[in-house]
Amino acid sequence: MLIDWTALPTVGGMRAGSDRQGICGDKISAVRVVTDPGAHFDGKTHWHENEQLLVMVEGMVKLTIDGREMEAHPGDLVFFPAGSRHAAIGVGPDGAVYYEIFAPARPDQLPGWVGSSVLRFD
Repeated sequence: MLIDWTALPTVGGMRAGSDRQGICGDKISAVRVVTDPGAHFDGKTHWHENEQLLVMVEGMVKLTIDGREMEAHPGDLVFFPAGSRHAAIGVGPDGAVYYEIFAPARPDQLPGWVGSSVLRFD
């Protein structure tokens, strides 16, 4: 099945200046994140029991995973182990576009979700 991201609704992201679109299957989900250059980052990490991959498409995003900072650039693939404390902490001057892939699936990323979030903050 080919996913047409242009046909999916866009919702606000985890911070002002970012938008998300999501899909969810039975066992895996994916989110497309677009973050503006001026987005606000508070540096606050979170964790969840889902494994997560970030596939960098455009721009640059600065990340922290378990206290280690790194930059992801187009073509990079970043793995977040289940339970890791992580966050996006900045973007480059052109912003960023990337995909987040979660297993097991995260239906809490979908528009209209009324259940609880899997995100945990320390």
